[in-house]
Amino acid sequence: MELIEAIRARRSIRRFKADPVPAELVREVLDAANYAPSAKRGEQWRFTVLTSGAKEAFLKMFDAELDSFIEKNGAAAAGSAKNSCRIMGEAPVLVVVWNNGPYGWLTEEHSVAAAIQNMLLRAYDLGLGSLWVGDVYIAYEAIRGYFGKEWKLSGAVSLGYPDSVGASFKRKTVDQVAEFLS
Repeated sequence: MELIEAIRARRSIRRFKADPVPAELVREVLDAANYAPSAKRGEQWRFTVLTSGAKEAFLKMFDAELDSFIEKNGAAAAGSAKNSCRIMGEAPVLVVVWNNGPYGWLTEEHSVAAAIQNMLLRAYDLGLGSLWVGDVYIAYEAIRGYFGKEWKLSGAVSLGYPDSVGASFKRKTVDQVAEFLS
């Protein structure tokens, strides 16, 4: 597969088959993350891979946190978080992504985002579907406490075999997003 094909054809998947994902494929996805550029070569990304019972227990806690958040702030404030919880539950693999960057630089966050992008592209290349989930931020402190991490929570990635084709939409042209000065 050409890289540009993966970049243009990869989609966010929100429906997964129940088929388990071999651990070796998950390792290949995480290995791709390790090749992302990183601030001061710090490789700030860290991953907690959840499957089966560990994933179910985590999602039970997350769903309870969502319910509490909705009770305090209203359903509109939670946005798509309940649906994200369903998607994470349906995907056979959930990867919680952390930033252990010691300096708190924005470039450390960018490094972790680049690692996630590598994960998404490699997953697509391997025939897997993926979804980058930001809704975990609603339970930021609860998730850090659940795993006993001092690291910054950067998001989560659901992985599995796609049971749907992700939505495609028209992208802006280069001329709509860039200015060229000389």
